[in-house]
Amino acid sequence: MVQNTKVKKTGRGRRREWVLGVGLMAWLIGLVFRIPLSRMIGDKGIGFFAAAMEIFAVSSAVMCYGISKAVAILVKYRAKRDMYKSARKIYQSALVFTVLLSALAALFVFFFSEFIAQTFVLEYRGYLAIAAIAPAIFLSGLLGVMRGYLQGMGAMMPTVHSRLLEKFIMFVAGLLLAAALFSYGEKVAALLRDTEYAAAYGAMGASIGVSIACGVAILHMLLIRLIYAGTFKQQMMGDTAKYVESNGQVISTFFSAALPYMVCALLYNIHYLVDQRVFNYAMNKQEKGSIRVAHWGVYYGKYSVVTGIVAIVCTMAVISAIPRIAQMYDKQEYGEVKYRIGSAVHNLAVLTIPCAVWVAVLAEPIVGMLFKGDQDTAVKLLQAGSGVIVFFTFGYFLMLLMQRIRKIRMVILGGLAAFLIHLVFLFILISSTELGIVAVAFGLMVFWLVVCVTGFIGIVQYMQYSPEWIRTFGVTAVASGVSGLAGMLLSKVMISWAGGIITFFVCIIVCILIYLVLMIVLRGIREDELEDMPGGRIIIGLAERMRLL
Repeated sequence: MVQNTKVKKTGRGRRREWVLGVGLMAWLIGLVFRIPLSRMIGDKGIGFFAAAMEIFAVSSAVMCYGISKAVAILVKYRAKRDMYKSARKIYQSALVFTVLLSALAALFVFFFSEFIAQTFVLEYRGYLAIAAIAPAIFLSGLLGVMRGYLQGMGAMMPTVHSRLLEKFIMFVAGLLLAAALFSYGEKVAALLRDTEYAAAYGAMGASIGVSIACGVAILHMLLIRLIYAGTFKQQMMGDTAKYVESNGQVISTFFSAALPYMVCALLYNIHYLVDQRVFNYAMNKQEKGSIRVAHWGVYYGKYSVVTGIVAIVCTMAVISAIPRIAQMYDKQEYGEVKYRIGSAVHNLAVLTIPCAVWVAVLAEPIVGMLFKGDQDTAVKLLQAGSGVIVFFTFGYFLMLLMQRIRKIRMVILGGLAAFLIHLVFLFILISSTELGIVAVAFGLMVFWLVVCVTGFIGIVQYMQYSPEWIRTFGVTAVASGVSGLAGMLLSKVMISWAGGIITFFVCIIVCILIYLVLMIVLRGIREDELEDMPGGRIIIGLAERMRLL
């Protein structure tokens, strides 16, 4: 018997869903940013920018996410108990620690940018972009602490607006400065007779845009802090706690809470940076150093963008289920937990498997529609590595769920296993074959596959969930394969005379229609499941008119 209990969303529940959604939206904006950027500064420019952006992404994840999460949890716990003085001590201790850590990291990156580019990344001209990203590294640490404190004190929405503002400024400033400095770099390139300087200066412009965005976000957070100053002062005066925690207790509590989240952030974000180093090393050993930066630019600026955008859109369709599942798990409503996990897993499969197939079979019109430069390599990468859409989406969803039910050890072990296994796999594959950048795409799939498997082990172990393998995955794979085959044949017929844009839209409509018909006919999706999906009621109406339901 199928359960279908509707849960009324409270204001707090809606805010949690909105916060999760905005996090993915900010990530999505960052990916979309690379599309016009790659058209401006080329594949080599993206290759130079990639190292700087990933250094920032790792430091930002560790400090802006890891520390922010710990501060929010600790401050919220104390604010609920009117321990506002202790909450302020948590904030001050975190701020001092983060300022010191992020300042040291930023100074190291700025003054040793050439050493980092030449030794760690093996891409010397990337030092311009790496040096320009240093201010953003420092500012992201401050942002993390300030956002965490405001979230813990209940001011959730201003931090959400801050993240969106930061990404918007990055998008605008990054593109404007990239275009301006690329133009300047062309003059330098002509003077020095080295075309790579134009790409390197363009990448530096994009990095400066990221730093400016962080600076604007800091000013915004300071303004919010000023607005809430009176409220916080009243709360401090109304502190009813019997004692205030000592500095030693606060520091110990902060580090014990922050360390797991910092480790998680590091394990799940460092693989791009490490993969670039391994790839560049392998290309140098195979005497293919002349193509390494351009190929990495294709991987980072085209393949990762397309697969990332599709995966994030699919994830956003089901991300709202996580707070509700965690809430029911805490209440020990295990029957409802299993039903809602089953529904979310099924919806993810129904969305991601066909999307992965369609991205692979329609890679040529997709790349032609969005990008310039080396399109053949991008098409090969999408055809070989579109499966990452499925693995990433499931891995991200399941690990975020594990984190929400406080199984942080499972999240850490999953990330560690994924990083080590993918690193060994990548090194062996790229050293023993001629796959080149395609091997990196395979390595990325292995990373998220291991995360995905670990996540499934977690929900089976802690929630006693048993997937419907045939209906959820088998039927979905068959319907996706048939629709993908039809799309591929139609694309081959149309691409030469209709162009990429028309071919893509005609083929994707045909693929979706065939897929939906097959899923309904094969009972891969039920009417009640369609009702819970975006656009489901429209599909039900069409299916009823076609007498499929």
